Amino acid sequence: MNEIVKPKERQLVPDVDPLEYHGLDSSPLPPKQGSRLYRYLRWNFGSVYRRIFCLSFLGNITALALLSTQSIIANKRFTYQQAGTAVTANILAAIIVRNEHVVNALFWVFGTWSNRLPYWARKLVAKVYSYGGIHSGGAVAGTIWFIVYLVLLTMDFQSQPLSIIRSYIYFFSYGIVFMLVTMLISSHPHVRMVMHNWFEGIHRFMGWSVVLLFWAQTMLLAVDAGQQNNMSFGKALMVSPSFWMLIIITLLVIYPWTRLRLREVTTEVLSEHCIKLNFNYRDVHYGQAIRLTDAPLKETHAFGVVPEENLPLMDTKSKSQIHSGATDPLGLLSHAGERGFSVFISNAGDWTRKMIQNPPKKIYTRGTPQFGVMRVAGIFEPCIVMATGSGIAPCLSLFVQKPDHPVRIIWSAPAPEETYGRALIDLVYRTDPRAIIIDTRKTGRPDLVKIAYRVWEQSANDTPADYGLGAAARSASRRSKPIGQCEAVVIISNQKVTKKVVYGLESRGVPAFGAIFDS
Repeated sequence: MNEIVKPKERQLVPDVDPLEYHGLDSSPLPPKQGSRLYRYLRWNFGSVYRRIFCLSFLGNITALALLSTQSIIANKRFTYQQAGTAVTANILAAIIVRNEHVVNALFWVFGTWSNRLPYWARKLVAKVYSYGGIHSGGAVAGTIWFIVYLVLLTMDFQSQPLSIIRSYIYFFSYGIVFMLVTMLISSHPHVRMVMHNWFEGIHRFMGWSVVLLFWAQTMLLAVDAGQQNNMSFGKALMVSPSFWMLIIITLLVIYPWTRLRLREVTTEVLSEHCIKLNFNYRDVHYGQAIRLTDAPLKETHAFGVVPEENLPLMDTKSKSQIHSGATDPLGLLSHAGERGFSVFISNAGDWTRKMIQNPPKKIYTRGTPQFGVMRVAGIFEPCIVMATGSGIAPCLSLFVQKPDHPVRIIWSAPAPEETYGRALIDLVYRTDPRAIIIDTRKTGRPDLVKIAYRVWEQSANDTPADYGLGAAARSASRRSKPIGQCEAVVIISNQKVTKKVVYGLESRGVPAFGAIFDS
């Protein structure tokens, strides 16, 4: 049963060093492990995402080398049909791993059911959010295979006079390779970061165009194969592996758009920099995000969800006040205990600014809520949860849905109380009575790596009584038995801060997890 929350005025970090204010060691951090080259190979170039990418890509290169060697040494013909099958297989792998149900299944297996595994195994499977390495590895390998396919196709077609059908096959093939290469260039991290809206448009519309051209090419190749081998068009299609894989690819591309819905939403203006959107059409799980848009064909944006049914309840007096308009809703947890979920949108760009200035009454959702990096926090106990700005919103889902999960919270944001409301501040303190909430307008930007490391260091002596746990855990805390050092740090922030914190902690021996911004 949800507990009633009564506001408790706790002091945010004033205009002093956050480390000093919270009694943490402010001395320099221990040195990073190994040489600079080792750290680069281990935690930068050798990240789990890149390792998965390399496995996917190098596996394809090995297959390509074997087929090429067989054609040279064993005089076994390497056909364009084989290369074409490899193309569609890799494109299928790249697309299927992005399917929301596949992603959710991965997180259920590795990010939920793995909580009973040994610590070393949990640290490994918690990197499940690096699944994007399969997507990028398959996409790059598929493009390489298509170039090989085009070379083999050209060599094969040169042996006979060029027919009209083969002319069109050439035309579609060169169109496909142009678009695949363009998509790869736009997907490079630096290009994507500078031109993200262009990246989305190119990826979406060129991706659809490539699928259509693949269909046209597959049909023409079936006609050509039927003419060359004296078989019917239908049979030529049936014996083509690419045809069957292309059907699955097409269904995977179409499927998310069949889940596009225009939803009613109630909007609460928390401040001129932040709004809260409330949806009641379904319940959600902690660590999930929903895709929202007001222009489905142009762009979609993912936001972490907060389960409403698990929010702490307001007292009756507060509820009557908010419904009558007698009090400002900023300090109250509205919709608590109800069906649905909420989303916090803060000013972080053109689209979010537009939403804040013109709060919507209806907005499109696409697909089903999908798990992200915040889900892995649930398999580490205790855990340090760190956020900057509106990154606290995805963290709230863990706090409200698993109130007995011991966490330490570090939140750095400009004017957090004025921007997000006192209710959110109280919820954070309810979850962690020792939460470090930093108002960067007063203190400036803190050294988050040092703060996280010192909190991790301090946690070695913590007991259950030190955590803001639920009733069952609080009764157990009377034993004052050490709960153990925090097992990991999970951070929700922008790309620059996430990369800095994860690297700064992992290179000092502290397991850290944060989004990899690969989409």
